[in-house]
Amino acid sequence: MTKKENFFDTDKLMREVLETDPGFTLPDNFAENIAKKIEPRFAWQQYFKEFLIYLGVLLGIAGLVTGMSFLWFGLKLDVAISYLQTNIPFIAGLSILIVFILFADRVLLRYFLYRSSDEISY
Repeated sequence: MTKKENFFDTDKLMREVLETDPGFTLPDNFAENIAKKIEPRFAWQQYFKEFLIYLGVLLGIAGLVTGMSFLWFGLKLDVAISYLQTNIPFIAGLSILIVFILFADRVLLRYFLYRSSDEISY
C-alpha cells in the first residue's frame, strides 16, 4: 500500500457521512416538484422522436415508390429529372405542407394538450 491509501479509509468515511445529519431538510413534496419540472422536457423529446420516426417512414415509402418506378415500370432518369424540374414548386410546397402537418399533429398539438391538462389539475 502507498502512503495515500493508508490515510484514506473509505468504510470509515462512508459510515461517518451516512450517520451525520446533513444540516438541512428537504420539503415533503421535493420529488414531486422535480418530476413536474422534468416531465415536460421528456414529453417534448418523446413527441419529437415520434415525429422523426413518422418522417423516416414517409421518406422510406417515397424511396420505395421511386425505386419501384425505376425497376418495375421502367422509368428513365432523364424523364424523372425533367418531371421534377417542371413541377418543383408543387412538389416543394406539398412536401413542406406534409412535414408541417405531421409536426403540428405529432409534436405541437400533443405537447400543448399535455401542458394544458397539466395546468388544469384538480
